[in-house]
Amino acid sequence: MINSVTNILPLIGRSEPLFSEDIEVHKKEINAIIASSRFLSIGGAGSLGFNIVYELLKRNTKKLHVIDINENNMLELVRDIRSSLGYINGEFATFAIDCGSDVFDSFIMNGQGYDYVFNLSALKHVRSEKDPY
Repeated sequence: MINSVTNILPLIGRSEPLFSEDIEVHKKEINAIIASSRFLSIGGAGSLGFNIVYELLKRNTKKLHVIDINENNMLELVRDIRSSLGYINGEFATFAIDCGSDVFDSFIMNGQGYDYVFNLSALKHVRSEKDPY
């Protein structure tokens, strides 16, 4: 999943990712911010979440907690990260929690706080039982 971006570039008429030049110009600043920050990724084992988690860990984040309801995707995420990046110096932990549950609310309310939160949960795929058809 990590190298999927490089495979699609020719299909969309690009030779490099859209922001690669900006990222390179601001690389030191980006890495410093990430290395000193605490992140929470909700829905972090999905396709967008996986790539953001990978980029954060690649830059040695201070703390990264990943929440996702899909335990299988979470397992694949951890396996891919461990096989490609190994272990990081910062705190990395995953939690199989439904973001609409009391457990999630308790996790957030009793947590240590985060500097940045990515809500990448695929709510578009979930129909609420309270919503009309």
